[in-house]
Amino acid sequence: MISNGQKQSRQVRKAQKKMEMSDEQKKKDYEKARKKSNKHKYKIQPKSSQEMIKRSQKETRKNTKQKKEFFLFRPFKKRKARK
Repeated sequence: MISNGQKQSRQVRKAQKKMEMSDEQKKKDYEKARKKSNKHKYKIQPKSSQEMIKRSQKETRKNTKQKKEFFLFRPFKKRKARK
């Protein structure tokens, strides 16, 4: 343990930094491989499936965004009829 007045040795700091850098690199490599895999999966599909996938992704983006309107417009908007 290191008290308040002491610093870690240069070797320890260097080793920690090296570990952090390798962890970041692993994350980047994983994301790169995942994106490449997804692109390949998409490319091997027939055109009709590609269109369906695109449509599905578009709907998903829209639903996750769920952007609300400006708060002053909401009271004047027509409400859906209840069943």
